Amino acid sequence: MSSIESADAGASPRPFSILSTNPGKRAAERWYFLFFVVSIPFQRWAKTLLSFSEPNDHILVTQGVLMGAGAWLGSLIFRAKEDRGKPFYEVYGFKLGCFLFVFACIGGYLGTDPWYEVLHGHFAFGTELNPNGVPLYMLPTTISVFGAYATILGCLFRMIWWAYEKVRISVIPDWVIKALVYLPLAALMPLVETVSLTSNRYCFDNPIGQWFLNVFIYGSWHLAAIPFYTHLEETPNAERTHWLGFVIRGFAVVGILMFLMQIVTDVIAPHYTEVHHGAINLDDWSPDNCLGLKPE
Repeated sequence: MSSIESADAGASPRPFSILSTNPGKRAAERWYFLFFVVSIPFQRWAKTLLSFSEPNDHILVTQGVLMGAGAWLGSLIFRAKEDRGKPFYEVYGFKLGCFLFVFACIGGYLGTDPWYEVLHGHFAFGTELNPNGVPLYMLPTTISVFGAYATILGCLFRMIWWAYEKVRISVIPDWVIKALVYLPLAALMPLVETVSLTSNRYCFDNPIGQWFLNVFIYGSWHLAAIPFYTHLEETPNAERTHWLGFVIRGFAVVGILMFLMQIVTDVIAPHYTEVHHGAINLDDWSPDNCLGLKPE
Protein backbone atom coordinates (compact mmCIF):
# COMPACT_ATOMS: atom_id res chain seq x y z
CA MET A 1 0.00 0.00 0.00
CA SER A 2 1.39 3.42 -0.93
CA SER A 3 1.86 6.23 1.56
CA ILE A 4 -0.93 8.18 -0.12
CA GLU A 5 -3.33 5.30 0.19
CA SER A 6 -2.29 4.74 3.78
CA ALA A 7 -2.84 8.38 4.64
CA ASP A 8 -6.36 8.28 3.28
CA ALA A 9 -7.33 4.88 4.63
CA GLY A 10 -10.43 4.71 6.79
CA ALA A 11 -13.81 6.15 5.97
CA SER A 12 -14.50 7.90 9.27
CA PRO A 13 -13.43 11.54 9.61
CA ARG A 14 -10.13 11.99 11.42
CA PRO A 15 -9.87 14.14 14.55
CA PHE A 16 -8.79 17.67 13.80
CA SER A 17 -5.04 18.29 13.83
CA ILE A 18 -3.39 21.28 12.20
CA LEU A 19 -0.03 19.49 12.15
CA SER A 20 0.58 15.94 10.93
CA THR A 21 -0.55 13.14 13.23
CA ASN A 22 2.71 11.35 12.48
CA PRO A 23 5.02 12.42 15.37
CA GLY A 24 8.14 12.46 13.18
CA LYS A 25 6.54 14.58 10.49
CA ARG A 26 4.90 16.83 13.09
CA ALA A 27 8.27 17.54 14.73
CA ALA A 28 9.80 18.36 11.34
CA GLU A 29 6.96 20.69 10.39
CA ARG A 30 7.23 22.49 13.69
CA TRP A 31 11.01 22.88 13.37
CA TYR A 32 11.09 24.06 9.74
CA PHE A 33 8.40 26.66 10.39
CA LEU A 34 9.80 27.99 13.67
CA PHE A 35 13.37 28.08 12.35
CA PHE A 36 12.29 30.21 9.40
CA VAL A 37 10.23 32.58 11.55
CA VAL A 38 13.09 33.05 14.02
CA SER A 39 15.49 33.70 11.12
CA ILE A 40 13.46 36.63 9.75
CA PRO A 41 14.99 39.33 12.02
CA PHE A 42 18.46 38.02 11.20
CA GLN A 43 17.69 38.09 7.47
CA ARG A 44 16.58 41.70 7.79
CA TRP A 45 19.68 42.55 9.77
CA ALA A 46 21.89 40.95 7.10
CA LYS A 47 20.19 43.08 4.44
CA THR A 48 21.22 46.23 6.34
CA LEU A 49 24.86 45.19 5.88
CA LEU A 50 24.62 45.06 2.09
CA SER A 51 26.60 47.49 0.02
CA PHE A 52 25.58 49.21 -3.19
CA SER A 53 29.20 49.58 -4.32
CA GLU A 54 30.88 46.29 -3.28
CA PRO A 55 29.97 42.63 -3.88
CA ASN A 56 27.77 41.18 -1.15
CA ASP A 57 28.31 37.48 -1.76
CA HIS A 58 30.24 36.91 1.47
CA ILE A 59 27.29 38.15 3.54
CA LEU A 60 24.51 36.58 1.52
CA VAL A 61 26.11 33.18 0.88
CA THR A 62 26.90 32.89 4.60
CA GLN A 63 23.27 33.71 5.37
CA GLY A 64 22.03 31.20 2.79
CA VAL A 65 24.23 28.34 4.01
CA LEU A 66 23.28 28.97 7.64
CA MET A 67 19.59 29.00 6.76
CA GLY A 68 19.68 25.91 4.56
CA ALA A 69 21.93 23.85 6.83
CA GLY A 70 20.18 25.07 9.97
CA ALA A 71 16.75 24.05 8.73
CA TRP A 72 17.88 20.70 7.32
CA LEU A 73 20.28 19.53 10.03
CA GLY A 74 18.39 21.15 12.89
CA SER A 75 15.51 18.79 12.18
CA LEU A 76 17.79 15.97 13.32
CA ILE A 77 18.43 17.64 16.67
CA PHE A 78 14.80 18.59 17.29
CA ARG A 79 13.40 15.25 16.19
CA ALA A 80 10.38 13.56 17.76
CA LYS A 81 11.04 11.40 20.80
CA GLU A 82 9.72 8.47 18.77
CA ASP A 83 12.63 9.00 16.34
CA ARG A 84 15.39 9.06 18.95
CA GLY A 85 17.92 6.36 18.26
CA LYS A 86 16.95 6.04 14.61
CA PRO A 87 19.60 6.54 11.90
CA PHE A 88 19.57 10.14 10.66
CA TYR A 89 18.42 9.08 7.20
CA GLU A 90 15.19 7.65 8.65
CA VAL A 91 14.15 10.90 10.33
CA TYR A 92 11.38 12.67 8.41
CA GLY A 93 13.01 16.11 8.75
CA PHE A 94 16.17 14.86 7.07
CA LYS A 95 14.20 13.16 4.30
CA LEU A 96 12.15 16.32 3.73
CA GLY A 97 15.45 18.22 3.46
CA CYS A 98 16.54 15.79 0.73
CA PHE A 99 13.33 16.53 -1.16
CA LEU A 100 13.74 20.28 -0.68
CA PHE A 101 17.38 20.24 -1.79
CA VAL A 102 16.36 18.73 -5.12
CA PHE A 103 13.08 20.61 -5.52
CA ALA A 104 14.11 24.05 -4.26
CA CYS A 105 17.86 24.20 -4.97
CA ILE A 106 18.07 22.30 -8.24
CA GLY A 107 14.63 23.54 -9.27
CA GLY A 108 15.75 27.09 -8.55
CA TYR A 109 18.96 26.62 -10.53
CA LEU A 110 17.03 25.31 -13.54
CA GLY A 111 13.79 27.25 -13.23
CA THR A 112 14.51 30.93 -12.61
CA ASP A 113 14.42 32.01 -16.28
CA PRO A 114 10.68 32.90 -16.17
CA TRP A 115 11.38 35.38 -13.35
CA TYR A 116 13.31 37.48 -15.85
CA GLU A 117 11.67 36.52 -19.13
CA VAL A 118 7.97 36.47 -18.19
CA LEU A 119 7.61 38.41 -14.94
CA HIS A 120 10.19 41.05 -15.92
CA GLY A 121 11.60 40.74 -12.42
CA HIS A 122 14.88 42.21 -11.22
CA PHE A 123 17.37 41.19 -8.52
CA ALA A 124 19.81 43.80 -7.24
CA PHE A 125 21.65 42.24 -4.32
CA GLY A 126 25.13 43.07 -5.60
CA THR A 127 26.15 39.46 -6.22
CA GLU A 128 28.96 38.15 -8.41
CA LEU A 129 28.20 34.46 -7.84
CA ASN A 130 25.14 33.90 -10.02
CA PRO A 131 25.06 30.34 -11.41
CA ASN A 132 22.67 30.16 -14.36
CA GLY A 133 21.58 33.72 -13.56
CA VAL A 134 20.53 32.89 -9.98
CA PRO A 135 22.18 34.64 -7.01
CA LEU A 136 23.98 31.73 -5.35
CA TYR A 137 22.80 32.52 -1.84
CA MET A 138 19.18 31.99 -2.87
CA LEU A 139 19.68 28.29 -3.56
CA PRO A 140 20.45 27.07 -0.01
CA THR A 141 18.10 29.70 1.41
CA THR A 142 15.19 28.04 -0.37
CA ILE A 143 15.59 24.88 1.72
CA SER A 144 14.50 26.88 4.75
CA VAL A 145 11.91 28.96 2.90
CA PHE A 146 10.20 26.02 1.22
CA GLY A 147 10.39 24.01 4.43
CA ALA A 148 8.24 26.70 6.03
CA TYR A 149 5.96 26.71 2.99
CA ALA A 150 5.58 22.93 3.29
CA THR A 151 4.34 23.35 6.86
CA ILE A 152 1.98 26.22 6.03
CA LEU A 153 0.47 24.49 3.01
CA GLY A 154 0.17 21.21 4.89
CA CYS A 155 -1.66 22.91 7.77
CA LEU A 156 -4.03 24.77 5.45
CA PHE A 157 -4.79 21.59 3.53
CA ARG A 158 -5.54 19.66 6.72
CA MET A 159 -7.93 22.34 7.97
CA ILE A 160 -9.80 22.42 4.67
CA TRP A 161 -9.88 18.63 4.32
CA TRP A 162 -11.06 18.14 7.90
CA ALA A 163 -13.97 20.51 7.20
CA TYR A 164 -14.74 18.77 3.90
CA GLU A 165 -14.86 15.33 5.52
CA LYS A 166 -17.82 16.51 7.59
CA VAL A 167 -19.86 17.23 4.45
CA ARG A 168 -18.23 14.74 2.07
CA ILE A 169 -19.87 14.60 -1.37
CA SER A 170 -19.78 10.90 -2.13
CA VAL A 171 -20.44 11.24 -5.87
CA ILE A 172 -17.27 13.29 -6.40
CA PRO A 173 -13.96 11.40 -6.17
CA ASP A 174 -11.60 12.63 -3.47
CA TRP A 175 -8.85 13.34 -5.99
CA VAL A 176 -11.09 15.88 -7.74
CA ILE A 177 -11.80 17.71 -4.49
CA LYS A 178 -8.12 17.64 -3.57
CA ALA A 179 -7.18 19.15 -6.91
CA LEU A 180 -9.70 21.95 -6.32
CA VAL A 181 -8.15 22.56 -2.90
CA TYR A 182 -4.59 22.53 -4.23
CA LEU A 183 -5.23 25.26 -6.81
CA PRO A 184 -6.06 28.18 -4.47
CA LEU A 185 -3.40 27.06 -1.98
CA ALA A 186 -0.80 27.10 -4.75
CA ALA A 187 -1.91 30.59 -5.82
CA LEU A 188 -1.78 31.96 -2.28
CA MET A 189 1.94 31.59 -1.58
CA PRO A 190 3.36 33.65 -4.50
CA LEU A 191 1.03 36.51 -3.60
CA VAL A 192 2.16 36.45 0.03
CA GLU A 193 5.78 36.25 -1.09
CA THR A 194 5.38 39.21 -3.44
CA VAL A 195 3.85 41.39 -0.73
CA SER A 196 6.55 40.52 1.79
CA LEU A 197 9.65 40.61 -0.44
CA THR A 198 9.14 43.41 -2.97
CA SER A 199 11.75 46.10 -2.31
CA ASN A 200 14.33 48.31 -4.00
CA ARG A 201 16.41 45.17 -4.62
CA TYR A 202 13.58 42.81 -5.66
CA CYS A 203 10.90 44.17 -7.97
CA PHE A 204 8.78 43.77 -11.09
CA ASP A 205 8.48 46.13 -14.05
CA ASN A 206 4.70 45.84 -14.35
CA PRO A 207 1.68 44.69 -12.33
CA ILE A 208 0.79 42.01 -14.90
CA GLY A 209 3.94 40.14 -13.98
CA GLN A 210 3.80 40.98 -10.29
CA TRP A 211 0.20 40.10 -9.48
CA PHE A 212 -1.05 37.90 -12.32
CA LEU A 213 1.57 35.89 -14.18
CA ASN A 214 3.50 35.50 -10.94
CA VAL A 215 0.62 33.37 -9.64
CA PHE A 216 0.96 31.06 -12.65
CA ILE A 217 4.76 30.83 -12.55
CA TYR A 218 5.39 30.41 -8.84
CA GLY A 219 2.00 28.86 -8.22
CA SER A 220 3.28 26.07 -10.48
CA TRP A 221 6.04 25.40 -7.94
CA HIS A 222 3.58 24.88 -5.12
CA LEU A 223 1.03 23.03 -7.24
CA ALA A 224 3.69 20.50 -8.21
CA ALA A 225 4.79 19.95 -4.60
CA ILE A 226 1.62 20.13 -2.48
CA PRO A 227 0.57 16.48 -3.06
CA PHE A 228 3.91 15.36 -1.66
CA TYR A 229 3.85 17.76 1.29
CA THR A 230 0.39 16.69 2.35
CA HIS A 231 0.46 12.91 1.90
CA LEU A 232 3.94 11.48 2.45
CA GLU A 233 4.09 9.77 5.86
CA GLU A 234 1.03 11.75 6.98
CA THR A 235 -0.24 9.39 9.66
CA PRO A 236 1.48 7.27 12.34
CA ASN A 237 0.67 4.07 10.46
CA ALA A 238 1.56 5.34 6.98
CA GLU A 239 4.22 3.44 5.07
CA ARG A 240 7.66 4.96 5.58
CA THR A 241 9.43 6.18 2.45
CA HIS A 242 13.17 5.64 1.99
CA TRP A 243 15.19 8.85 1.79
CA LEU A 244 16.07 8.01 -1.81
CA GLY A 245 12.33 7.99 -2.48
CA PHE A 246 12.22 11.61 -1.37
CA VAL A 247 15.11 12.43 -3.73
CA ILE A 248 13.37 10.71 -6.65
CA ARG A 249 10.12 12.53 -5.86
CA GLY A 250 12.08 15.79 -5.77
CA PHE A 251 13.31 15.22 -9.31
CA ALA A 252 9.80 14.22 -10.38
CA VAL A 253 8.43 17.48 -9.00
CA VAL A 254 11.17 19.45 -10.80
CA GLY A 255 10.12 17.76 -14.04
CA ILE A 256 6.46 18.63 -13.46
CA LEU A 257 7.51 22.16 -12.56
CA MET A 258 9.55 22.64 -15.75
CA PHE A 259 6.59 21.48 -17.82
CA LEU A 260 4.09 23.77 -16.08
CA MET A 261 6.35 26.82 -16.33
CA GLN A 262 7.02 26.16 -20.01
CA ILE A 263 3.27 26.08 -20.63
CA VAL A 264 2.92 29.45 -18.88
CA THR A 265 5.88 30.91 -20.81
CA ASP A 266 4.83 29.68 -24.26
CA VAL A 267 1.03 29.57 -24.08
CA ILE A 268 -0.32 31.94 -21.41
CA ALA A 269 2.22 34.75 -21.00
CA PRO A 270 2.37 35.95 -24.65
CA HIS A 271 -1.29 36.99 -24.40
CA TYR A 272 -0.52 39.43 -21.58
CA THR A 273 3.10 40.54 -21.87
CA GLU A 274 6.20 40.43 -24.03
CA VAL A 275 8.37 37.44 -23.21
CA HIS A 276 12.02 38.52 -23.09
CA HIS A 277 13.78 35.27 -23.98
CA GLY A 278 17.30 35.11 -22.59
CA ALA A 279 16.88 38.10 -20.26
CA ILE A 280 18.85 38.13 -16.98
CA ASN A 281 18.00 41.22 -14.95
CA LEU A 282 20.73 41.31 -12.31
CA ASP A 283 21.89 44.60 -10.77
CA ASP A 284 20.70 46.43 -13.89
CA TRP A 285 19.91 49.72 -12.15
CA SER A 286 18.17 52.10 -14.53
CA PRO A 287 15.45 54.76 -14.47
CA ASP A 288 13.82 52.69 -17.23
CA ASN A 289 13.00 49.76 -14.93
CA CYS A 290 11.57 49.18 -11.46
CA LEU A 291 14.99 49.41 -9.77
CA GLY A 292 15.51 53.03 -10.72
CA LEU A 293 18.85 54.75 -10.32
CA LYS A 294 21.45 53.01 -8.19
CA PRO A 295 21.61 54.54 -4.70
CA GLU A 296 24.85 56.25 -3.79
